[in-house]
Amino acid sequence: MTALPMNETSAESGLRDRKKARRRDEIVSAAKDLFARQGIDETTMAEIAAAAGISAPTVFNYFGSKDGILIAIIAEGTLNARESDRPLHWREGVDLAGLITELFVRVSTRTLEIAGKRVWRHAEAAVIRHPEAEFSQQYAAVSAALIDVVTDFFTDLSLTTRAGTDCAPRWLAGLFHDIWMPCFIRLITDDSETLTDHEATLRAQFLPLVGLIFTEDCAARPHRKAKV
Repeated sequence: MTALPMNETSAESGLRDRKKARRRDEIVSAAKDLFARQGIDETTMAEIAAAAGISAPTVFNYFGSKDGILIAIIAEGTLNARESDRPLHWREGVDLAGLITELFVRVSTRTLEIAGKRVWRHAEAAVIRHPEAEFSQQYAAVSAALIDVVTDFFTDLSLTTRAGTDCAPRWLAGLFHDIWMPCFIRLITDDSETLTDHEATLRAQFLPLVGLIFTEDCAARPHRKAKV
């Protein structure tokens, strides 16, 4: 006789979870639209609540603050984008600098699909102003996750250096990430810069570095490691 109540409880719990997830998505969607149209500082939690059709206390209960909503937009969006883009990291017949450029251009493109330049400028400024804040720590975790993706990219390749020594994939990932980052900052701070401009800048930065580190054959004709 206890099976039926247990099943009912499980069904009710599942329904509540789905409702909470749907409401959470509605809050994020409303905030994302408002952030893009009028800026983060100019947007209030009450406005987000009104746009989502719920009360302001409910928004606070879900996220705690606008920064909580912002990091949800950034973290969830970048995770989904980077995971879906993993199969695109390799393209036959493309030189090494081209592969690296394409990878980071995809990152920049997906990033701007998640939120506009205005939102990313706010996020970067918030990290600079309050490096010890929880938002900054979570934002740093997003950057670390990106380096993990780039590390996987280099791990998958059979690379030959001019020095004849191995380069740790994570070291390479950090190196190229550190070149990409100021280029991305320029992209989001200059409203006139396009992704095409950004791609040309990255290619110009990456090409000589690839030539310095890797042999000519490796740079021109990269290979993937044989699958075991």
